[in-house]
Amino acid sequence: MTRPTQLDITYVNRRVQLPYGLQVIEVEKGVAETYRLFHGLNDFLIQGGFRPLEELLLGNSLSGIISEFLVKNIARASQTLEANMKVGGHPDLLPKGHYSSNLVLKGDEGIEVKSSIQRGGWQGHNPEDCWLMVFRYGIGEQDNGETVPLTFLEILCAKLVRTDWSFSGRKGASRRTPTASITATGVEKLRSNFLYRLPGVGIGRHRDILANPRA
Repeated sequence: MTRPTQLDITYVNRRVQLPYGLQVIEVEKGVAETYRLFHGLNDFLIQGGFRPLEELLLGNSLSGIISEFLVKNIARASQTLEANMKVGGHPDLLPKGHYSSNLVLKGDEGIEVKSSIQRGGWQGHNPEDCWLMVFRYGIGEQDNGETVPLTFLEILCAKLVRTDWSFSGRKGASRRTPTASITATGVEKLRSNFLYRLPGVGIGRHRDILANPRA
């Protein structure tokens, strides 16, 4: 199956609402560079006798790396946002000039970026008021005997508030990482404000809602 190198412009929703002056074209450039970086790394690994990234890494580790690629590449393309370089910092993309540096542990403004292979049920570590961008992707699935390469299926964006999250903390001696799950209302906000959606990948009433290529 042919590797995608950019978003299919037919399915880009140019009426999407994006914060902090972020432009659709900047997200498109960030995605294209993420494709280029991911496929370039895989070519290097395969030529060296290794398995591709999607086979070397566990699911959450792979999603984390894809998210980091997206953050850095969108920041490079954006005129108004920069990457948060603080390890474990929040949010991932910071509005330029809002903070004294790009090392922010817990900021009040910016965009959190999440990549996921899951159709829904997305989680974070804390329930927070924030702009969230979800990049849903497919990878490694079989299509007519071929392995599907990294392909972005949906890109969703919305401003979530604390009530759009349900929190599950630790109990007793549990070592489980505390998690916050996006509620149905939060997921609906995300799906209603989509930047990109391929045919047939939407969920529920959004399944057949696509961008108007003339918009």
